[in-house]
Amino acid sequence: MIEVVPTPSGVLAYEPFGFTNCVRFRDVLYLSGISALDPKGQVIGHEIETQTIQTFRNIEAILRAAGSSLDRILQMTGFVVDLAANGQGYVQTRKRIIGAPTYTSATIGVSALMIPGLLLEIQCRAAMP
Repeated sequence: MIEVVPTPSGVLAYEPFGFTNCVRFRDVLYLSGISALDPKGQVIGHEIETQTIQTFRNIEAILRAAGSSLDRILQMTGFVVDLAANGQGYVQTRKRIIGAPTYTSATIGVSALMIPGLLLEIQCRAAMP
């Protein structure tokens, strides 16, 4: 059975857009594309490092609300606007946040994301403890 994980305070709820931030199926959490947005949908930061930090703060809040954590991430896909300019900043910042290489990853360059000003969106799966 699929279980919707309630959106924690401090994170933009996606239900008004017709989907949710996170669902649980068995012992795996599936997160929608999460970005550097505040609860009102405003972009936080103008450079990739700040947006990467905020994106992972939002991911961490969602995972904690579900009973998991960043170190339980199994797979992530990062969508980065202007990969040539922002790719290294994203990868290096992510490495500082999640030091151990215990997940699989893909990083895809894109021309734009849904909300103007966003440079990064991360979709991931995580295990429950």
